[in-house]
Amino acid sequence: MQRQPVKIISPEEARLRWLKSFQPRDSKKHFSSGFKKHDQVAGKLLRGCMYVVAARPGVGKTAFLVAMARRLALDSIRVIYASLEIPIERLWNRLACLHDSNFTLRELNESADNPTPEYLQRLDNLSRQIVNFSPIFFENKDFAAFLETVSQIIEPSSDYCVIIDYAGLFMLKGLDPSQRYWLMSEVAKQLGILARELDIPVVTGVQFNRAIENRKEKSPQLSDLRDTGEWENHSRGVWMLTRENQDELDVYIRKNTEGGANDVYYSLHFDGPRVAVEEYD
Repeated sequence: MQRQPVKIISPEEARLRWLKSFQPRDSKKHFSSGFKKHDQVAGKLLRGCMYVVAARPGVGKTAFLVAMARRLALDSIRVIYASLEIPIERLWNRLACLHDSNFTLRELNESADNPTPEYLQRLDNLSRQIVNFSPIFFENKDFAAFLETVSQIIEPSSDYCVIIDYAGLFMLKGLDPSQRYWLMSEVAKQLGILARELDIPVVTGVQFNRAIENRKEKSPQLSDLRDTGEWENHSRGVWMLTRENQDELDVYIRKNTEGGANDVYYSLHFDGPRVAVEEYD
């Protein structure tokens, strides 16, 4: 195996790089999450960092990630959204509900059976608005293909963010389902490296294990992360979602390496019929 060259950074070079990091630049230095409350409590999304969004199935992980993708796009951030569970057409239903509060998710999911010409025209008009804040989607579950594709599309230090929904569905050649611990450990490590090498934020959804369901105290802990502790090790921030009240999504900040509050939470409004996550007025 060929050894990688060792790069030594002198104190003077480190000093100049530090000062340069404060200079004005064409691209953004950091990105707003799109949720003011999150930025206030946990801080903005920083370049070179991988963040984890964890929840039990059905709590609102996808709703949170889709809302974040839309809000980033509205802030002129290009988003690559790896949708490994939900078809793109149904994710667009969620974008439509975020954009037009007159729609419900069930209506859009079921209206494809027998739509009227007027309804189709309404959707066409809406789609021309949504396309301006739709992410670029990635559907392949092959993790190596994902890394290669993202690295080809994204120029390092450009205004991109990668969102993965959710990482537990990735597959890696040479590792079968019985080796899930090693698979997820490798995925966590490589996503951390990807964020640093491309100098962009990477936000990835993962699941809780079932331990939280058997506890009287329902506030999530880092030990609730499913499959491997490497999610905690390689992330710069861990946000854990619960929904004790049907119309309220609680976001617990359980790791926040780059500053800001730790072990606190804030709440967002969860609109059940639209399956939409929004800030309170």
